[in-house]
Amino acid sequence: MSIARIVRPLFTILSDRFDRLRANAARALVKFDLSQDLPFILLAVLVGLGAGYGAYLYHQAIEFVRIALFVDLNSLGGSSAFAPYLIMFFPAIGGLLVGIILHFVSPEARGHGVPDVIKAVIAKGGYIKSSLLLPKIATSALSIGSGGGAGREGPIVQIGATVGSAVGQFFRLSTDHVRTLVAAGSAGGIAAIFNAPIGGVMFALEVIIGEFSIRRFSPIVVSSVVATAVARSLLGNHPTFVSTHYQLVSNSELVFYVLLGLMAGVISVWFTRAVFWAEDLFAKIRRVPRILQPALGGLGVGVMLIWFPSLAGFSYDINNQAILGQADVLVLLAVFLLKPVATGLTLGSGGSGGVFAPALKAGAAFGGIVGVFLHWAFPQSTATSGAYALVGMGALLAGTMHAPLTAIIMLFEVSDTYQVILPIMFAAVASVTVAKIFLKQSIYTLPLEREGIEVAYGINLSIVHRFPITALVNHDSLTVVRTASIRHVLALFENHEQDILPVLDGNQGLIGIIRFQDCRPVYAQPHMQDTMVAEDIMTKNAPIVEEKESLDEVLKLFELVDVDTLPVVNDEAQRTYVGLIRHEDVLRRYRREVLMRSER
Repeated sequence: MSIARIVRPLFTILSDRFDRLRANAARALVKFDLSQDLPFILLAVLVGLGAGYGAYLYHQAIEFVRIALFVDLNSLGGSSAFAPYLIMFFPAIGGLLVGIILHFVSPEARGHGVPDVIKAVIAKGGYIKSSLLLPKIATSALSIGSGGGAGREGPIVQIGATVGSAVGQFFRLSTDHVRTLVAAGSAGGIAAIFNAPIGGVMFALEVIIGEFSIRRFSPIVVSSVVATAVARSLLGNHPTFVSTHYQLVSNSELVFYVLLGLMAGVISVWFTRAVFWAEDLFAKIRRVPRILQPALGGLGVGVMLIWFPSLAGFSYDINNQAILGQADVLVLLAVFLLKPVATGLTLGSGGSGGVFAPALKAGAAFGGIVGVFLHWAFPQSTATSGAYALVGMGALLAGTMHAPLTAIIMLFEVSDTYQVILPIMFAAVASVTVAKIFLKQSIYTLPLEREGIEVAYGINLSIVHRFPITALVNHDSLTVVRTASIRHVLALFENHEQDILPVLDGNQGLIGIIRFQDCRPVYAQPHMQDTMVAEDIMTKNAPIVEEKESLDEVLKLFELVDVDTLPVVNDEAQRTYVGLIRHEDVLRRYRREVLMRSER
């Protein structure tokens, strides 16, 4: 009898019992509106608890595998000349077990994790299979604990997101609320595993959801704080990396950090390409059965570990050595060059893990190398190499994720070093700016683009790429002519709910818009209300929407401008006024299209 015949019926029985429990709970809670603020915050607490304990279970699973195989990396060479070469087989053993789990239990447990969560948020209404939770923990623990090159953050994001999705589905919440709980679970997972509650919040908003919304902010914060509290009570309260107290030698040193960020932007593109090159390599291998590919990838990583054990995904030793300025330059160079390859071999072969921590490791190595050179060349005007290693971590992370705010906050929290804020702010922004020039997608959205899913600003552009906006335009909106008195403009704002007034010329051409806040200076001066006209206070170069534009183009424009309503014209050249379009209406139609797509 095969393993599959035993395992699959067991999962079916557990799933049926879960469905019955959920139905009973839904009937018992029918009198409560769980989407209201207080009940929803309580659900966020529940998600945070699940993410926190999930992170603890995940951490312990990795440690169990690591201790079972390695015991102590430094002691392996003591018994015989062959002992160091045993290291190369450990990732292969872990990979073999991963292949068995993927083949017989859950093929979906492979890969990064974060792209799958983003896909669930933008294309599946936040739906994630609850049955994925345990296989993901198992494959990730085996991949990372055995010495694989991936990091911890991808799986923990998926674990936390699965908890959030399960809670939302259990209580039969709306799609929008489920998506929020998925983001809250992701924040809790990151916060718990890195002891970085603010970084977890920023990661969820900037990377997973792609929007900074007040209605999402509160539950995400609550989940992150609760998960961090759980993890601290179980794992201790200490920064992920060694704490240092670097100071800027002078304000002019910021120029070197900007240059480091610019270089990190180029390096981040190379890092992303190298990871996916290694993954593509396994996609072309036909002779090796899929069940054995993770073992083959593990063997490739194991060969590197013989000489450079710092490449192992469970170890942050090289990061700390680089931050303290104690790492050998040749070791830093090797880690910098080989880390993306090791990560790609682990993930591309079918292993499970993240790319967040590998980017931190490669960034520390790169920054350490640059710091050694700069401090040698300019000893009186630069800090020691450790400062550049620390900033290099954040700069490369920002460039690969296209998420500067997350990188800035995360670096501060994981190092507990406030003095690094100014340098990393400059370096992170510079890195992202350069990275986006050469690579439109981040390391998380590039896999989705390969599937035909174009992601930007937290939306699935591929769903609405050709959807026209004609049906969403309000053709009966209020307008004013350029010579209308300010008193008339104020009366329109007071008696109607329209938040902008298009200003037209005599031929229905749009020449500007007036927002309510534009009228505030004349409110306190009644004598000006009859002497001034609409043209005097209007905004002339306001953003506009062309009638021919698609829904995805309008969504992107709304994310870039600070208004809730935009004027629509026939085309940019003639600027004949057509009507108004509201952000709320566009989002409602987009969500309807997402829901329809997810139900197909």
